[in-house]
Amino acid sequence: MRQSFKIGIRLFIFGVLFLGAVSCNNDDESSLSELTGELEGSYTGVFTVEYSEDPIFYDQLMLTNEVTIEFEDGTFTCSSGENLIPAGGSGTYEVNGTKITFTDENGWFADFDWNLILDGEYNIGERNSEIVISARKGIGFYTYRLAKP
Repeated sequence: MRQSFKIGIRLFIFGVLFLGAVSCNNDDESSLSELTGELEGSYTGVFTVEYSEDPIFYDQLMLTNEVTIEFEDGTFTCSSGENLIPAGGSGTYEVNGTKITFTDENGWFADFDWNLILDGEYNIGERNSEIVISARKGIGFYTYRLAKP
């Protein structure tokens, strides 16, 4: 009886630890707080893409580069990084709660991961005085960590 109780406790603890590990994500969007102000201005930071499987266009599972995004009167301009990491983009944007939708207005060649273009719906929020814009798209998780200089 006592042995089965110990095994049951161990299984319970293992289950709790396993669920905790599975549910944790270093970019957990639920830990973001909603934006308290407008996005107007220039933001600089780091762009990161983490591919969940063998990348199609690049030979690494994680790519990172500096990025600048400027927001003005409902429009945005995102800088392009070396080797199109990120690809950049420009156009309009709209914030709705914890979501931001970018509409890129450029023409692009089809020779790279198009999810590197700042376009479509992303999660947005504030964490530790940073603006975090992120989305899981296709085989990658795309994150912009930004702050005003």
